[in-house]
Amino acid sequence: MVQRRGPSRFASTGVAINVQTPQTRTSATAGALGLVATLVYFLYNVPHGCFSFASSTSGNTLPTSNPGHAVSSPLSGQLTKQVSSRFYARRLSEPPSSQRLVLSAGSRGESDFAQEGADKSLPVVLLLHPDEGSPGFVEVPHMGDILGDAGRPSWSAAASQLAHRVQWDLGEPPAVQFRTLSLSEFCAEGATGAEAYSLVLGVDLPEVLPAVCTEDVLLSLKGCSTRVFISSRPGPKGAVAPRWRELTSIGGVGADALEDTGPLGIGAMLGGWAAAAKTHGDIVDLWHRRTAEEAVYAVLVLIDSTVMPLESMQAQKPVPTFETVTRAIDRCQDEFRACFTTPRCMQSLACLSSCGLADQSCSYNCIVSYQSEAFTQFSLCALQKQNLLNSQIKRPVTPVACPMETFRGRPLTEDVAEDILVGHYDPAANHKHSWLVAAGSNPAYEQFALQFQLWYRGSASGSFWYHPTFLVEALDGRKIWRDRDYRVRRQKGKPGIWEFSVLDNGIISEERWHLLGADDDLEWLVLFYIGAARKAGLAYRGCLVLTKDGQMPTSDAAAQGVAAAVARAGMMMWELEATNNPPIDPANPPPLIAPETQSATRLLAARAVPA
Repeated sequence: MVQRRGPSRFASTGVAINVQTPQTRTSATAGALGLVATLVYFLYNVPHGCFSFASSTSGNTLPTSNPGHAVSSPLSGQLTKQVSSRFYARRLSEPPSSQRLVLSAGSRGESDFAQEGADKSLPVVLLLHPDEGSPGFVEVPHMGDILGDAGRPSWSAAASQLAHRVQWDLGEPPAVQFRTLSLSEFCAEGATGAEAYSLVLGVDLPEVLPAVCTEDVLLSLKGCSTRVFISSRPGPKGAVAPRWRELTSIGGVGADALEDTGPLGIGAMLGGWAAAAKTHGDIVDLWHRRTAEEAVYAVLVLIDSTVMPLESMQAQKPVPTFETVTRAIDRCQDEFRACFTTPRCMQSLACLSSCGLADQSCSYNCIVSYQSEAFTQFSLCALQKQNLLNSQIKRPVTPVACPMETFRGRPLTEDVAEDILVGHYDPAANHKHSWLVAAGSNPAYEQFALQFQLWYRGSASGSFWYHPTFLVEALDGRKIWRDRDYRVRRQKGKPGIWEFSVLDNGIISEERWHLLGADDDLEWLVLFYIGAARKAGLAYRGCLVLTKDGQMPTSDAAAQGVAAAVARAGMMMWELEATNNPPIDPANPPPLIAPETQSATRLLAARAVPA
């Protein structure tokens, strides 16, 4: 299993959240609290008079930290999944633009390298890829492996699917035109087309050019103002060919300067390209994590930062106002005091602030390693109740996933759909879980080992619950079991669709889950979810394959069935990374529960005979 950057491999879809599931929500809290830590530090430590607020017809925005200082802030992605925003303060000597606050967010709306006054026609973005081979993320074990060579996409097929996924977050109508071309296809178009692009992102391009390419065609790329050329692989295998490094430019800054910002980034800050360097570094880091979800997110980050703001991305970078911050401080005084006088709470915030962009692994492990009641109550009061972040995010509406219509030859009913979720739970046989996760599309999921999923009916009439139990590795190496409790409600008249809600580390997450497919013998189950932690500025999506033992199904029939189910959400098998399910440590067994209100379903008793 490939390791993510960070102390280990979790939630920031969006902030220490692109987090989706129990772990996802927790991370939402994580990224958001990283931002809170910076805000509070500023409020309590910057001398009065250094900065001030100006009135605004839409409310005052609040400064956060010094130029170039990155804080982990909520984001998805596919996503999935956490957005890391950069904040800066304008000194009083600078005339404020209009009546906006003197301090404002420095992510793409005020980027120092964004194109201002661009042509009002729709910008065109190009993903340029090699003629042969595959992107780095398909080298990681994934669901497509069960299809053999057919499950390993070529670069052209992968690029086409990435374009499809990016389209989900470009808005309606799309904010930009997104194209994909192989290097030969680009060269065949000739030198006249390059100037039409607002952004060219080239990935894994070779030093030796195809026969159809000429130097003149490549030089025409200089007509595009933003050109980024990277590798999808980290380490020695990820070196970018010299000819492409020479063409790299963000806001007129070349590859050498973007990668060498000087000690503590001072050179880039003084030179005025700190934002460009950070964007370049984030894009490279996201691709090098080698997941399709984070590759999609990298493309969205690049468009949002260098071409034009995307509504889906901006919504995940909320800007606290003077009103929301002062209200939170006033109404959550006990919680602020408890957190800032509790070492573990402060350690959580400090740890979170060091996590990289959308590094859900780092974020969630910070929370797990330093978890405390003070931390939970702080996020519940300041973020959830008082909306300190001023988040206005909504749950994504794309894609429109279609649940399965029939099961065992009969129309799917709400009761049968719930029985499928209850799955293999059989307390009489000491089988205390419904399913185990075998693969997932969201990095927030696949990093956790041994994800025992339990669905069960409660004591109240019509009540239904989701209780996941999963293994997390803390920063000190301890293996810790965590669980969550979600309330599940049917979507009336739509069997196979449910509304999930959970309070996790002080943040409420609301999700819509879809039953995409299930084997008649319950060998496998495919689920898709779309959710948001609204007060943490997080939106996310994800697709899961579940089996009885957490191992991927191997038969041809199962592979075809899973592929068809995954396609109902517009996804491909290779986008779902395999989950690591090692043998259970006898000295540290999972704390599984056995609700007396749920017995084994009739689906296990005997296979129904089609009418």
